[in-house]
Amino acid sequence: MSTLKAQPRLYSSRESILTLKAHLSGKQAKIPKNPTMEDYITYIKKLSNRLKQGPLDFWIPNVFRRLIQVIRLMSSEDGFFPIKDKEKNFKELGLTILRKSIRSKTTVETGSETGSNAIQQDVILPSIEQVLEELEAHSDDINTFASTHFFTNEVLLVYEYSTTVLNFLLSAKKTRNFEIIVLESETENLGKQFATDLGKHNLNVTLTPFTNAYAIMQRVNKTLLGVDAILKNGGLLMHPGTYAICVLAKQFAVPVIVLSGAHKLTPKYAFDQTTFNQLVSPLKINPNSTIDQMSIGITFDYVPPEYISLYITNQGQYTPQSIYQLFSDFYNVKDEDI
Repeated sequence: MSTLKAQPRLYSSRESILTLKAHLSGKQAKIPKNPTMEDYITYIKKLSNRLKQGPLDFWIPNVFRRLIQVIRLMSSEDGFFPIKDKEKNFKELGLTILRKSIRSKTTVETGSETGSNAIQQDVILPSIEQVLEELEAHSDDINTFASTHFFTNEVLLVYEYSTTVLNFLLSAKKTRNFEIIVLESETENLGKQFATDLGKHNLNVTLTPFTNAYAIMQRVNKTLLGVDAILKNGGLLMHPGTYAICVLAKQFAVPVIVLSGAHKLTPKYAFDQTTFNQLVSPLKINPNSTIDQMSIGITFDYVPPEYISLYITNQGQYTPQSIYQLFSDFYNVKDEDI
């Protein structure tokens, strides 16, 4: 995640998948005695609803949507792609396909048992490992684009703490010299820690208050942001203050580049700042805040797609206008109801 909350989430994306794996391995999952593929998918959806923490917890449903898509592809069940493309995808996963006409009896052969009892061992568990591998490697995959987006001596603006942005900058440092300006949030106060961690790696870092954004933007060449959720219309949800930064960047013709793992793809649409938001006391966001408790804060800023220049994900680079293509590949439209 890009921000920290006063009440930390009980499950991260990775931990939620590990919870599912533990349930299946320990035979704690409440599924029929001779389960079909659809029985497993139904159980996964129910577990997702149990683990997510409120209507604004997008990350757990997203990672379970991805898992179900991988399961469908591995089992050759209701995939998006033509048969030829499916077989190519399966070969990349190291599997060979035994395709049958009845979807509930479709199996995958990996050298172990076959039949309905093989679904968990040959499809579900390998799919879980595939998703865990994607989560583990997503930052490294994003970093492969680091050296292609900067020129020497550029000034880069970052906001709030993002591990993805931190790793990206450290990777770019290997081939480029640049200056980093860290904007300090009015609520979370994580900018100081971000600047400190960047400075430990001998990067040229300046920490400045959020109120200085207008004064420094004319010096900035690019703005780099982490993200909490990428929406299907190409917009995003991020820490309060992000919208103001993006509007200001557009005014000064500064590109806004968003770095994110594809598991942040959220198949929902926002129409304004209140579509996916909560009005809360600032103390709900930062218990150490000195802001008057009677003031009202918001959980997220919604940034419309016209303020974003480029998304860099572990699945490739996309403009806001083309990000829908990644949604089509990454999820199955039938699972958007999770």
